[in-house]
Amino acid sequence: MTDAPPRDETANDTPGVMTATTRDARGATTGDLPGDTSAAARDTPGGFADTNAETAGVAALAAFLARAAAIVGAEHVSGPDAVDDYLDVYALGDPHAHQPGGAVRPAEVDQVQEVVRAANEFGVALWPVGRGKNLGYGGSAPRQSGTVVLDLGRMNRVLEVDDETASAIVEPGVSFFDLYEELRSRDSRLWASVPDLGWGSVVGNALERGYGYTAHGDHQQFICGLEVVLPTGELIRTGMGAMPNSEAWPLYRGGFGPGFEGLFLQSNLGIVTKMGIWLMPRPERFAACRVAIDRESSLPALVDAMRELGLEGMIDGVVNAANAVGVAAGSSSRERWYDGDGVVPDEIVDTIASDLGIGRWNVKFAVYGSDAMLDLKLARIEGVLAGIPGSRLTAHRYDGAASAEEVEPFDHFAAGIPGMLLAGGVRWRADRPTGAHIGLCPVSPLTGRHVVEAGRVMRTHIEAAGFDYIGGWLGTGRHAVNVLMIFFDAADAEESARVKRAFGELVPLLADAGYGEYRAHLEFMDAVASRFDFNDSSLLHFTRTLKRAVDPRGILAPGKQGVWPL
Repeated sequence: MTDAPPRDETANDTPGVMTATTRDARGATTGDLPGDTSAAARDTPGGFADTNAETAGVAALAAFLARAAAIVGAEHVSGPDAVDDYLDVYALGDPHAHQPGGAVRPAEVDQVQEVVRAANEFGVALWPVGRGKNLGYGGSAPRQSGTVVLDLGRMNRVLEVDDETASAIVEPGVSFFDLYEELRSRDSRLWASVPDLGWGSVVGNALERGYGYTAHGDHQQFICGLEVVLPTGELIRTGMGAMPNSEAWPLYRGGFGPGFEGLFLQSNLGIVTKMGIWLMPRPERFAACRVAIDRESSLPALVDAMRELGLEGMIDGVVNAANAVGVAAGSSSRERWYDGDGVVPDEIVDTIASDLGIGRWNVKFAVYGSDAMLDLKLARIEGVLAGIPGSRLTAHRYDGAASAEEVEPFDHFAAGIPGMLLAGGVRWRADRPTGAHIGLCPVSPLTGRHVVEAGRVMRTHIEAAGFDYIGGWLGTGRHAVNVLMIFFDAADAEESARVKRAFGELVPLLADAGYGEYRAHLEFMDAVASRFDFNDSSLLHFTRTLKRAVDPRGILAPGKQGVWPL
């Protein structure tokens, strides 16, 4: 896959210079900006027109970075020779294939606006990141080489926490660790849902439709109110936040008129600088639960049981499932059990399960409430699982006020306690710093038939490529995000090439079976987007129309999710 060719800069009279503009009361730029409408731009492969990120020129980039230094301070600007921290550490090949042209680190919203206006003026594209921990999908690296990273990590304040309404407002640099510590420092009664690794951005995870494991585990569902810098530098607030003195901005999504929050998820239509989030009141009691099954043949029944229990409200939040090799990868390197060529043999998988006291498939989830409520929920869960031969349920009960030290580390997921327990998984195949992974995540119905079929397609193909099937799924009642983690050695060019080839082949195979990805690594954004092609890709055409309207210069995150400027 290659980037689209550079724009025809002759389409504009003076490249990088805005036409007549005005300033609104907030100081945001309004008015028409020139865009490239040349035939050369329209006729790029795939119909995508490119920004001038790669060809803006040394002088234009230098002028932009100098302007950015005047805005945020020289110490918060990195030139093109100082961007190693922004490369994709799990790159599928040359990490410089997506090398930024620099990085700018604002600390305030007005600085973001000024930087965006400067980017328009000089014709330099920007790639916003919260904390840059989207590892396995590209990290901080931009889709298009030469794009400048807009690093929002310094915007790391928890601006509001309201215990009464169980809500908060956070900036994009706030990590799950930061939010947890802030809630503790306030002696708050509230919990935040956390993913497996706590170092990521609360805002970034939600905007990328990430998951955690409390009752609020489907993070995008608990966004309420966004502040957004548009690609022209104008500032907007969604929902009730559009009213300056609103008391209900992070409480009521609707506002007045059309709802726009969804436009900024996995999006290059704006830069989110504040996000309202609903938090979970601390329960009286909770139970961290696990179910194991010893036979692959019992997987369909397990999936169906988890769906029905979720729909009944017996399970609170997201169910997280992993096969035995997946659980093992989170605890040690492959060599502990097998150091031979090819995939881990089936009999070794049995040894892994026996050594770790787990099943062929393993799920974890949580239930919340009073002891009486837990009794009822767990009795119902046990009753349903009794119909699955060889299934085993364990449930660890805790007081809702239990400290992190009082909760078993592997049960922290249920209490909104962030950690890094699974960070070592990247060393499964390469037990050294070059261990890496990439995630493939097709969505299917949460039914045994579909989860098994999606897993079959992924397992058959990835094992044929010589990699272990490290599989799992996230269940939220009606749909499953089926997860394939491909671990590899980023320093091994041949191995990286095999991963890239296998991943590229799996995208259409899964799409043909009716299972589309919900997120994708930089290398595969165009390929995934191309499979959402109902009615001659009408949705993608509509998104490009919006892109043209709000980002006429095409400066914001070109190529993200397959959306390129026209």
